Amino acid sequence: MRLTDFSDLREIIDDNAETHPSDQAQQANSDCYKEISVGSTQPSGLQTHRRTALQVLFAAAVLFTASAGSQWLAARSDEGDAAALGVLPRPRDMSAETLDAAGTEFAARVETLWNTQTAVEERRRALTELQTLTTALPADGPQATLRQRLLRRLSLLSATMDAAAVANLQTSSTDYSAQLQSDAATLVAALNTTPNGRLWVDYLALNGLTQPADSETPAKLSTFLARISAMDEMSAEQQGFLLSSEVQDLKAAAESALYHSRTFASDDEARQELQLQLDHLLRGLLQNEATPAVAAADRARNAWRAIRARFPAAADGLRPVLNEYYLNNNLHITLSETLIARLISNSRTESGKVADTILGAWVTGTQTTSAQITVDVIPSPNTASFALKLNGNTKSSTVAQKSPATVWTSGDHYFQVQKNVVFDGSKIALSASAFDVDTNSRTTGFRTRYDDMPLFGGIARNMAEQKIADSKAQSDAETARRMRRDIVPKFDQEVGGRFTGINDDLQKTLTALKAKNAAPDNISARSSGSHIAVSSRTIGSGRLGGSTQPVLPLPDEGGALQIHESVLNNALDALRLHGKVVPDDQLTAELEKALSELLQREVKLSKPADPTAAPADAQATAAPAEPADAADEPEKSTAFIFSKADPLRVRFDNGELTLLIQAGIRQEGKADLPVHTIVVPIAISLADSKVVMTPRPVRVLSAPITVANQLRKVIGRRIKARESDAVMQLQSDPEKQVSVTITRIELNDGWLTTEFR
Repeated sequence: MRLTDFSDLREIIDDNAETHPSDQAQQANSDCYKEISVGSTQPSGLQTHRRTALQVLFAAAVLFTASAGSQWLAARSDEGDAAALGVLPRPRDMSAETLDAAGTEFAARVETLWNTQTAVEERRRALTELQTLTTALPADGPQATLRQRLLRRLSLLSATMDAAAVANLQTSSTDYSAQLQSDAATLVAALNTTPNGRLWVDYLALNGLTQPADSETPAKLSTFLARISAMDEMSAEQQGFLLSSEVQDLKAAAESALYHSRTFASDDEARQELQLQLDHLLRGLLQNEATPAVAAADRARNAWRAIRARFPAAADGLRPVLNEYYLNNNLHITLSETLIARLISNSRTESGKVADTILGAWVTGTQTTSAQITVDVIPSPNTASFALKLNGNTKSSTVAQKSPATVWTSGDHYFQVQKNVVFDGSKIALSASAFDVDTNSRTTGFRTRYDDMPLFGGIARNMAEQKIADSKAQSDAETARRMRRDIVPKFDQEVGGRFTGINDDLQKTLTALKAKNAAPDNISARSSGSHIAVSSRTIGSGRLGGSTQPVLPLPDEGGALQIHESVLNNALDALRLHGKVVPDDQLTAELEKALSELLQREVKLSKPADPTAAPADAQATAAPAEPADAADEPEKSTAFIFSKADPLRVRFDNGELTLLIQAGIRQEGKADLPVHTIVVPIAISLADSKVVMTPRPVRVLSAPITVANQLRKVIGRRIKARESDAVMQLQSDPEKQVSVTITRIELNDGWLTTEFR
């Protein structure tokens, strides 16, 4: 972990000393001053090609997705007032108009169910009626999406209402304090070996968390959690450390331990707390569906930890629904055996001379070996497994000389080498190679030095012929041994080297993602007789995951990628655009730098200059300029002022990728435009073997008309319709590229599904 520039942290420690001026705290602060060192190196600038800012933002988004409906992207404008009145957050895809289109019976019942101040009996009745009505909606067609969304939300509401009524209010038997001590000790040990790390140990009061639990533990936990939350006055780098996976995992353990320690004076008080946490959970989940936000997700995860730690009986009823719809895997990759074979299969033919001593005979001649690698997927419920098979044939023509005979032999040997490849979700393992050969040697002629002797020639030939027949088994065994010696090590070296490199790259990338709190916390794999599939979940300790993946027929010849918007949003947070002011012409370099660091490989979002393109002045001479719009003014130097919270989000729905940019604009010679939510819908479709991206009208939420118009004008200048080739090149090894063509793109209910073959 990287800790630099602690000048601001000194002020924070000073503030803490004034708030808690104990002798021990003052001494700790004095020690901190001795350790503070300031100085962070700034990376050198990256060479960029100027590109419009929105194109860059869009490219950053689709980078993670292989290449929603704009009307419901924002929470209702009256959400603040509605929350005070007990009305749950409701995405605009559940507006009265949308519900009426499905049936006039829906809207009134939804209003009843979503109002938490309505009597429980009346809400349950509305829930039961809505479940019946929703189940009756067609599972395909225009109402299919509304059906699946309603069923998801009704399942959530039903589970929370049942959880609120559980009879058992006992706390969990899990020992959260042991996990807390272990996580705290791990973080302290890491910080103690990091320059200036003791600052964080003291500021976060970590030493108090490594001790066995006692009566002071709840107060220590509260102090730690309060300091974790006080990040507004810190630098971006310091905030980045507090958002690292190590600190956030400890935060989650502290929250669980604190809730586990809660005691209540009566069952009524405990039930009130349970209802409060259920309300936080429900509002956080529904608000995140309305507008994806870190605060909403963190609110839901915090409440879920509280319920699990303090009210396990209630958690048992909630768990299936949450795991299915809100904490599920958010990335799925499926590859057919045919595509894997295209990526891996290879064939070659090698010819050479033979000159060796075999079974005491000097053997010379020629041989030609042809071999091809094939793939056979192996069924496995918990690993992605397939067999690599090297099938080959060696033809030889040799002469063996051993006094007193010379033997001419023709060989036609068939062999197979098999090595199983197994991915268990963390690494690729290779089995030992199994070798099998079918040797077929035929003697095409022989002679002895006695052939010209009338008396002994026939006897010598008969003896030589018998000797050749008797030694055939031994000769075939020696042939098989030598073929194994020559073929298997070379096969092992080539295959092992390729997959060792893949393992190294995978671990390097996962380590970098973990440092940014963006690594998958779970990766699972499986294989059938014809396909392999890998799924992952990236949610960290404070984010949400995917819902049930859309049903997708298994691709016969190609593959499919299904990615939920949550995995992309969680990754976008790791770019750390929060609160940054980024000049328009530097945004490309900022994103390239962040993505390259995140993925541990060079990422280029800008297109290289076309060497065949005419110079700009030549283009200006060749093509007359278009008449300028009288309403337009010359473009000013522009910078984006990103929000400190949720600077960039995406939604997938109704065939659109929608960028939600929380930013203001700074232009030379003008007053700054304040931060607002800028909604940029981009329709994505396939047409004529092209991926077509068509921008829709830009909207600005909750902004005065004049400000909204200015923001739309600036953004509108920077986003244009684009199309790219649907054919992609996959690099399977340094010498081989495989072309795949995107055949389907769907964006719906938070999922982007891409098929290719």
